[in-house]
Amino acid sequence: MKRFLILLILTISVLTQEQSIAQGIIFRQDDWQNVLAQAKAQNKLIFVDIYTTWCGPCKQMDRKTFAEPSVGEKFNSKFVNYKLDAEKGFGITLAKRYNVTSYPTCLFIDASENLVYKQEGYLAATDIMKEADMVLANQTDAKPIFVLDKQYNEGRRDPDFLYEYIAKRSRYPNLDNMALVEEYVKALTPIQQSADKTLRLIVNNGFKIDGKAFEILLKYREKAESLFEGGIEKVNQAFSVSVNEAFYKAIDTKNQVMFDKVLAANLKALPNTADRVNDKNKLTFYLATKDVHKFTAAAEQYLDQYVMFVQVESIRKQDLWEYEKMMQVYRTGIKDSTGIGAELYQNIKKNGKFTLARLTGNELNDVVKAFYEQVTEKAKLEKATEWAKRAIELVENPEYYHSYAQLMLKLGDKPKALDLEQKAYNIALREKIDTHKFTAAIEKINVK
Repeated sequence: MKRFLILLILTISVLTQEQSIAQGIIFRQDDWQNVLAQAKAQNKLIFVDIYTTWCGPCKQMDRKTFAEPSVGEKFNSKFVNYKLDAEKGFGITLAKRYNVTSYPTCLFIDASENLVYKQEGYLAATDIMKEADMVLANQTDAKPIFVLDKQYNEGRRDPDFLYEYIAKRSRYPNLDNMALVEEYVKALTPIQQSADKTLRLIVNNGFKIDGKAFEILLKYREKAESLFEGGIEKVNQAFSVSVNEAFYKAIDTKNQVMFDKVLAANLKALPNTADRVNDKNKLTFYLATKDVHKFTAAAEQYLDQYVMFVQVESIRKQDLWEYEKMMQVYRTGIKDSTGIGAELYQNIKKNGKFTLARLTGNELNDVVKAFYEQVTEKAKLEKATEWAKRAIELVENPEYYHSYAQLMLKLGDKPKALDLEQKAYNIALREKIDTHKFTAAIEKINVK
């Protein structure tokens, strides 16, 4: 009987452990000092989820990411897990201590309360597993990143230190090193600025488009390209990433001066594609800043020169060529059209002949939508009907018909608008797409 009880207790214990793993991450409910003590005793890092009760992505991470069994298995075995509301009790203190300003934020902290890594924003299960693996891989570093953080904050700026600091930070993909790269190159002599290690650092970490690093890479571009396999593409990508970073910042801040710098930098760095990219960026920027006059001019310039200029037949031929190329790997057996690859194969078979047509149609429709929402000048609205017709000619998409209908309604042609909206409804019904948007539009037109 005694032996049976022992076996029963052991079985229950094993089942309890398996259930705890299966249910996802188990967050410890305890005093912070006890959490630190446990981390020290077990030689583990502390994983801290900092949330708020009103944060939607926080709740989503709770329901999906943290509840995933594979996530629970890794985090329950490798970390001491802790959860805090940033607006209550000790959560307020910890959020201030580690400068948490957005939610959710995940912190990896050691037993001495050093911040090892910080990740802001929602993470899916696969993403948080990658973050965990990265943190664990760097845990045994003789000089962890928080040591270098401390030295940097205390004012250390010599080139050797900055190089090491950037190299270590580059292991963490969410850390922006552009400002540090600029500090580093400014601390170098002219000869050091053209060195292989400097050019590699600039290309691999990014740079500000109005800084010294940008000028250095432009000056020694050919040398930088020779340092990498596929060097031309690699350097072009580095320029493109940095230009795009500045472009999105200009949009976020509605900063015309910065946007002008983006246009100039693109012309210098990527002259072969700059004209088209800049014209498209003008369209996007002026739409974001609600400068209707400049937006309409940019739209006409971009669509007429680069989109409407290409004939429908040319787009269809390009799509067919790309489709045949994609299908060839299945016909020759290089890729399997069954099993794991079946879904991708069926999607290519269904939509692959219209890839460029859909991209072009979407591009046209986005502008048409902006026109009927913001533009009032009749001549400009009539111009937009040409773009709406081209989108529909490329792909019979209910959204394209809806945009065209709204355009005609704004121009005062109610019968035409009603006819187009009815076609949108019929296509949506045929394609088994939600029709509520189109029925509502039809009802609204009939009421007017």
